Amino acid sequence: MRRICRISVVVLGIALIGGGDAPAQPLVDTPESLESLVVNADRVWIAKIVDVRDEPIPGGSKMPGITIAVEETLKYPLYEQRHERMGLFVEPPTARYKAFEKHSSRLLITHSDCCQSSPKLIDLTAGKVELFLADFTVLHEPDAVVRAAKEIIRHTPTHVRQLQTVRLVIPPNVLVDTQLGPYGQLIVPVDERLEQRAIGFLTSESYSRRSEGAKILRYFKSDANIDRLRTLLGDAGYSQQRAGDGNRSKYDGVRNDAYQTLRAWGIEVERPVIAKPDDRHDDPRNGGP
Repeated sequence: MRRICRISVVVLGIALIGGGDAPAQPLVDTPESLESLVVNADRVWIAKIVDVRDEPIPGGSKMPGITIAVEETLKYPLYEQRHERMGLFVEPPTARYKAFEKHSSRLLITHSDCCQSSPKLIDLTAGKVELFLADFTVLHEPDAVVRAAKEIIRHTPTHVRQLQTVRLVIPPNVLVDTQLGPYGQLIVPVDERLEQRAIGFLTSESYSRRSEGAKILRYFKSDANIDRLRTLLGDAGYSQQRAGDGNRSKYDGVRNDAYQTLRAWGIEVERPVIAKPDDRHDDPRNGGP
């Protein structure tokens, strides 16, 4: 009889950034990039679910659980023994896990010590794959996902267990060819590639992209980036805002984001003009360049 290794439950509180009542916002899909999934996981398997347990363990945990049959271990703590079968605690309901078991679905499973009862499952069934890389590339082939996951893990130092993440707006031309809605943000890790992407955003023709780049660079203080943001203090882009009385104003968001990042770094700079009246009443752009 094969031995099943069961990973114990650790319950942690997760704080959400922000608070209070917020105005209604458009629904935004927020998929997680493959880089974020595997870099911030302690264990990554290619596996199938072979059993789903709803009943409590006699004398033990009352939480449901699943048993997975491991095809390949892509990532695992150096000090832990690997097993062909693993028992994982999961949060109810278990219908999704039972569906994967019923169809013997091949899965990419990521598991983290910080939230042991919430493994993340990616269905690798042909025709059902849609997974983003951090550069907005969309993977649809199961083998491409596995290859990319292995490559990401290979380039991640073994001592790195967690990276900060940020959300990037997914370009509309990318969303068109996906199953996501009209608005999307991609969760990506804060790493060297993100810095280069943010630097590229600063020279974008898109006002919103320049603004996003100025915000992201807050993670990457350097003399070169200080100079880049100083240049944005005179950015010509703006968005239009309308007050309750119908009056419009121009809001120079790129300037403000560059200024806020510089101030967060402790750089003394003069605050640029952020808002000014807009006398035009019928601007067809309905926003900045």
